[in-house]
Amino acid sequence: MKKQHLSLSALALLGIGSAQAADQWTWLAGAEDDYQPQYTISLLMGQMDPGDNMDSDTVAGVELALNCPLLQPPSNRIRQQLSYIQYENNGVEIESIELNPHYVVEVTPGLEIGAGPGLGLVMVDTPNGDGNVFGLQLGLSAHFQGASPLFVGAEVRYQITGEDKFGAATESDVDNTRILLKVGYSL
Repeated sequence: MKKQHLSLSALALLGIGSAQAADQWTWLAGAEDDYQPQYTISLLMGQMDPGDNMDSDTVAGVELALNCPLLQPPSNRIRQQLSYIQYENNGVEIESIELNPHYVVEVTPGLEIGAGPGLGLVMVDTPNGDGNVFGLQLGLSAHFQGASPLFVGAEVRYQITGEDKFGAATESDVDNTRILLKVGYSL
């Protein structure tokens, strides 16, 4: 009985602490007078492994990142990353439009690491047919920006997609893992 009471007390304290911590977050941060989007536009280049059905190959794309206008934590920050990525190999073309918010922490001045989930629309075109599926991503990133507006970064993303026939007899997915390098400019 004592253990249950202690467990319930600990759970209640955790809930109160979480509510207080949530109260310190800035909701609709873009509407605040001191909001600074800190836009960064980047070129992406890397390697994508789309799993058993296809070969690994180069991917390329562009990305626009900014401080999240919807939600900001009391310390550190959330960066929204809107990406367009393209892969092509053996007649299969995959294009992905993704929104990947990352919670980022400054490790040293100019160097940030981050992680976060994402949503994407994946458009697949094969010699047999085409289709669109939704994707869920998880990414880990590192970014560096010194005193100049130039920006460099790297990211690893894993994406799980829905299934479609893509013109074939059976359904398949285009789950993939990507390693991306970023070179950009902060506005």
